[in-house]
Amino acid sequence: MADTAWRKGLHDKAIEAVEATLAPDEDVRLVIHGASHQAIFATDRRALVFKKGFMAGASFGCELTSWAYRNLVGVQIHTGMLSGAVVLQGPGQSGTRTSAWKAGESDPYQAPNAIPLDRPFDGARRRVGALGRLIDAAHRAEQPAPVAPTDESIADELRKLAGLRSEGILSDQEFADLKARLLA
Repeated sequence: MADTAWRKGLHDKAIEAVEATLAPDEDVRLVIHGASHQAIFATDRRALVFKKGFMAGASFGCELTSWAYRNLVGVQIHTGMLSGAVVLQGPGQSGTRTSAWKAGESDPYQAPNAIPLDRPFDGARRRVGALGRLIDAAHRAEQPAPVAPTDESIADELRKLAGLRSEGILSDQEFADLKARLLA
């Protein structure tokens, strides 16, 4: 982890918690700074949400939650006149409504998958876009490559077609058409 620029402006407890969690070859790509020393860290393989102190429900301590990108389906940014929130979305979660009035599940200060934001929002918007691209790239990388038919499977298919022709199920013309399609 050669690049240390990500540490700028973060609380010492956040730096300590993230560095203790990172794998030796894992790099922090971006940080979304939130209100009350909360932050979302995007590494080359996962997102981490850091929360500190009483407002986050971690009196005299801190909380660090981690999600592999494959376990996330998106990221939202909510902005209002004075405050906003960034919310990570996982499978089975609908977009969480956040409220500056800090009520239950909608409190971005306490929700494990959200951080509160203060104005200005432009930097957070750019970083949320970059985090969304990291999540999308991880999902694209997981998709298996299409399997090309092997010569063996083509030969097997030809044998099956020949068997159907010899049984009278396929006419000579149907066999020729299917054989040409298979070999193309």
